[in-house]
This record gives sequence, C-alpha cells and structure tokens, in this order.
Amino acid sequence: MSVKLTEQGVREVISSVVERISSDDLGASEDFYDFGFDSLDHAQILMRIEEVFGVLIAEDDFDACRSIGAIIDYAARPIEPAC
Repeated sequence: MSVKLTEQGVREVISSVVERISSDDLGASEDFYDFGFDSLDHAQILMRIEEVFGVLIAEDDFDACRSIGAIIDYAARPIEPAC
C-alpha cells in the first residue's frame, strides 16, 4: 500500500534527503539543478520518493522529474499495461 503523493510530501522527502537546502524556498516548478542540487541529490530524492510513496520512476525518466511538480505529474500519469 502506498501513501498519496502530495506537494507537501515531496517537500518533506526533499528536506530529509538534502538537509542543506530548505524545500520551502523551492518553487513547485523550479528545476532542482537550478536550485543547487546535484545529480546525487536528485537520484536520492527519486529513490526516497519510491520508498515513501511507492512511485517507481524509471531511470530513463529521471531527467523528466527535475521539479516537485514534474514528480507529481509523473506519478499521476496513466500506467499502460505491459502486454
């Protein structure tokens, strides 16, 4: 069972992963890299999103999930069946 992914929930994950930056100052559409995150921060945030919310973000899609809003949009997309 996964927890509903919300903007506040993503902010809490960011705060727990990247303690040196206040997620409250980060706009929902602001690119993580423009805000000072590096690729390791980005990967750790997305892995923690998966742990907390059960949202699997494929490595090929990491680059599309570079903001709070993009993560929420990604999680809300319809999932197509594999077969």
